[in-house]
Amino acid sequence: MKMTGETPPPGPAIGIVLVNWNGWQDTVECLESLLRCRYDRWFVVCVDNGSADGSIERIEAYCAGDLPVESRFFPYDPSSKPVLFERLSAGAAAERARSGPSVPDRSVVVIENDANLGFAKANNQGTRFALDARHPEFCLFLNNDTVVDPDLLDEFVEAALRHPRAGFFGPKTYYYDHGGRRDVINFAGGRLDMVHGQTWHIGQNEVDEGQYDDEHEVDWVEGSCLLARSELLREIGLLDPSYFAYFEENDLVLRGRRAGYTAVYAPAARLWHKVSASSKRSPTKLYYLTRNQLWFVRRYATRGEYARFLAWFFGYRLWFLLGVYLVRYLSRPSAGALLRGVRDGMGRLPASSVE
Repeated sequence: MKMTGETPPPGPAIGIVLVNWNGWQDTVECLESLLRCRYDRWFVVCVDNGSADGSIERIEAYCAGDLPVESRFFPYDPSSKPVLFERLSAGAAAERARSGPSVPDRSVVVIENDANLGFAKANNQGTRFALDARHPEFCLFLNNDTVVDPDLLDEFVEAALRHPRAGFFGPKTYYYDHGGRRDVINFAGGRLDMVHGQTWHIGQNEVDEGQYDDEHEVDWVEGSCLLARSELLREIGLLDPSYFAYFEENDLVLRGRRAGYTAVYAPAARLWHKVSASSKRSPTKLYYLTRNQLWFVRRYATRGEYARFLAWFFGYRLWFLLGVYLVRYLSRPSAGALLRGVRDGMGRLPASSVE
């Protein structure tokens, strides 16, 4: 029983990993929302993927209190500044993590890359730094184009205590703006369908009326906000950078599930996501989605699932998509990206390059 005047034990540390690429406006809004969290035992490692828009300088100015944030979700709070800030080159980051002082709570470390390494590789870079520099109990993969609820971290920690065998936790995710509404769900847990090589967002595009408020195990957790136990990451490895972008979190969660850990949807943890703000609908995105879908199914489907997938994909899905891009959108670049994705997805399957 807690005695009057007794100091509560500190909660577990959380290393929060953000990847920024020419998106400082999103990143500083995300940081401002994190500073509103009541849970204090967190720090941010922001990996900048070769931005050309002055992102690092603007993030530093924000942390110093010299760059106010505009957000439709909350007013700017100057009292939370300055934020402890550290800027490191990619080469210096590993040495700093091994031999430097521990990273303080509510601080921001930016690792500067000279080029775009892709989402998975940059995320791994930040995660390795977080694990080595502070040894947090949890790592939170968080898209920079999100706004978190002030209770997000508290709710994650409490869910982790309730589910000691769970390795991954995901929130209830809303669209940042869905026709002017903030209560439209983008993700309330995920289902995995190997026969069609698809991942389904439960509750997508539904107005939240409490219909997905049950905390439970799910097939996978969406990568825009994914809390992972550090011990699990040390056991199974990090994201597979061969994907470059898309399906890497599905691969990670499935590896964790096969190692005996579960994934849990924690609806009391909430955030808002500017869905696809960084890539929009583009031929490049279509290429990676197509290629990586095929890689993922080839790696993890059973023999029967794979046979049924091939019949569905090449008997129907491919031709349907080609018709959409060529006839409806009149987009030869998209059709070409789709076909290149199929070619590379069915070509030599790269060995898993988990770091």
